[in-house]
Amino acid sequence: MTESMLDEGVRKRELAPLQKIRDNYEKLVLSLSPGLDASYEGIKSVNLVEWLLAE
Repeated sequence: MTESMLDEGVRKRELAPLQKIRDNYEKLVLSLSPGLDASYEGIKSVNLVEWLLAE
């Protein structure tokens, strides 16, 4: 989890470990940035509050 994925350095730091995992499981980075809905090479960046409230 990170506060924001908007900074390039933070994005690299958070994505690097997940990019090394070679399996077919869903990979998520939870963030506090509202409205940030992005995918980076198949790794989803999801708002923490929205993720917690999802069904």
